[in-house]
Amino acid sequence: IIEDVGPFNFRGICSDNTGNTSAARKMINRDYPWIMILPDPCHRLNSLCSDICKIDVFKPTIKHLRRSLKFFKKSDQAKDKLTKRRRKLGISRGLRSIGKTRFATMYHSAASMQRCLPAIRELCAEHQVVVKEINHIFLPGLTSLSFSFGLEQLTALLCAPARAITCLEGPSSGVSDVYVMWLASAASTFEILDAAVTGNSNYGVGLDGAVATEIREAVNYRFDQMINNAPCDVYLTGFLLDPRT
Repeated sequence: IIEDVGPFNFRGICSDNTGNTSAARKMINRDYPWIMILPDPCHRLNSLCSDICKIDVFKPTIKHLRRSLKFFKKSDQAKDKLTKRRRKLGISRGLRSIGKTRFATMYHSAASMQRCLPAIRELCAEHQVVVKEINHIFLPGLTSLSFSFGLEQLTALLCAPARAITCLEGPSSGVSDVYVMWLASAASTFEILDAAVTGNSNYGVGLDGAVATEIREAVNYRFDQMINNAPCDVYLTGFLLDPRT
């Protein structure tokens, strides 16, 4: 394709970071040095979300979230009752399943569960819906509070990278926006971590120091991959030359 279109009509190549695509990028850059290798910002942000979700402290919440979403997806009766109840409560949007291809899918699914929790709790308390095996997490008690708190932690930490992905997927995003969004995502996450460890009342996402350190290391690792150790400095250069900044 490059030869058909003309190699001098290309200035950059961007893809995910699998073995085949990485090798292809290097081959193209070797043969056509003016075609820059551009790390994919959305894939790397999504990888950061995946890194956070793999931390042990979030696994019970994610397990319950998956089971709950699967139940409502497969039960038409429960889904219909939830739709009617959330509309009665003024909740405009419903649950979103965890997908395999959508970026930051865990954030969007967890946020949808947070949004629908009041309706689901009412249905379970009235015995109109019984969520198989995990119904207790929607009934009054410590397990219910623990699940709710876990969702709050998860959505708070995934919010910044998920929103950055949404911004960068827009048609008007440029190389300068990539640097800005990555800076904003890292800074927002670090602010939440600092507040969570110190017990700042503005953030209800208390985490112990070891978990916060693990998340911070994940953010730094992905930022280094994307910006500091990138094959070229196009994102930083674009930021410095952007008149808006």
